[in-house]
Amino acid sequence: MGHYCRLCGRTRANEKFTGKGHQTHVCRDCAKMPKEACNAIEWEAEIFGFLKQSHISDKNVRRLQTLSGSGDARIAELALIVIEVAKVKPYKRRRLKMLARERGDLLEALEKTGLIEAHHC
Repeated sequence: MGHYCRLCGRTRANEKFTGKGHQTHVCRDCAKMPKEACNAIEWEAEIFGFLKQSHISDKNVRRLQTLSGSGDARIAELALIVIEVAKVKPYKRRRLKMLARERGDLLEALEKTGLIEAHHC
């Protein structure tokens, strides 16, 4: 039974982790990646996680505003889309139905970026 790497998403053998890798859940291969790439993976997972929640809180919106100032264009784009979703419909219940009815452009942006997949989990 191995351990789960939170960056690459694979279950790896114990030998693929260093001592700190076990604690941080990062395998040796992912630990060699540049810090910017690791941050981008973590931030993207964080943004997808906000849409999985039943409510995008004000604290979440403040975090998304911080992420929207990121130097990575994809992270900034995803954060801005989720901020807009939080302004329109912060609660998850019937969010997609309301977006389809009133904000088709926002629903299309969710589909284009793949954020709509996070909503269904």
